[in-house]
Amino acid sequence: MGQGGVHCIVNVKILAPIREFDELEMLAAAGAEELYCGVVPREWTAKFPGALWLNRRAAASSGLDSFAELRRLRDAAHARDLPLFVTLNAPTYGPDQLPMVQDLAQRMSEEGGVDALIVSDLNLIALLSEAGLHAQLHVSSVAATLNTEAVGFLKDFGVTRVVLPRSVTLDEIRGVTTAHPDLEIEVFLLNDGCAFEEGFCSTTHHHSVGAFCTNLSTMKADFEWYGPRYTSRRERWLRQNLADYREWVWYVNGNGCGATAKGLPYGPCGLCAIPDLQKMGVASLKIVGREASPFRKLASVKMAADIVKRTREAVPKLHVIERAKSLRQEPEHCNAGYMCYYKVDPLAH
Repeated sequence: MGQGGVHCIVNVKILAPIREFDELEMLAAAGAEELYCGVVPREWTAKFPGALWLNRRAAASSGLDSFAELRRLRDAAHARDLPLFVTLNAPTYGPDQLPMVQDLAQRMSEEGGVDALIVSDLNLIALLSEAGLHAQLHVSSVAATLNTEAVGFLKDFGVTRVVLPRSVTLDEIRGVTTAHPDLEIEVFLLNDGCAFEEGFCSTTHHHSVGAFCTNLSTMKADFEWYGPRYTSRRERWLRQNLADYREWVWYVNGNGCGATAKGLPYGPCGLCAIPDLQKMGVASLKIVGREASPFRKLASVKMAADIVKRTREAVPKLHVIERAKSLRQEPEHCNAGYMCYYKVDPLAH
């Protein structure tokens, strides 16, 4: 902190997802400054098949499958001065799972040599905080750390970074960074949304059944009235409310999982907020999508790098916002407001 409680400006970094070694050079060249991945060794899938995921993504679509691949990726990332983080962010682990997860965490840290483990389950955080690992501990957004008191509680476990959930506002982020200037704060920047608070959700997204939250936009609904309270005005209001809700869920679900005419990814976005986030002292901007295609990752990192560069060069905020909207290439989506992670005041300094 500087004098008067003002944050000393530290350059916010771009955190990119990576699924396999062959994506590394592409992401580094595009502007990624930190990397995160999932690792699901075969011994885990042999013992816990099906939907008992080791982290918050399906093993087949989002991660490395061996420690050998992890070490290879770590060596290449470190050669480019890029730290590598690994997810162990299932919401909870059962008593039969926790010993194996703890052992895998130890191996990822000591054998894999990763820089940090991204963890959600408080039991696992407590165990790893006492293990003296080489890797730092980052608290996943799935832990639903929603306020300064929760952040302060987690600091007692020696964590070095907390990933704030998607639902927090810019004012709430500012409150956290002001109250805890000695802790790294990571926030969401691009791609996935969630209709609910992810940390309180007990479901998973599976290709065969979809996800309840994203399917809400297509569910049919009708109204039945009992008693004397029915009015056409009330029915019109409810139907409009439902239509607005469906539109919002459609945006949360990546604009219907669509893309621009040039193939650029749609989805929730915080590009316009980067000047504010840097000024608050946010450490890292998370691009979501370990399971995404290489092109989606590349396009996302390039957009983020463009706006981060302008922010670091102290380009006026209004110009940065204008540039961010131009990168999305669909102004009507930006203007709708539903695609924004954060509500930005363009005139606020």
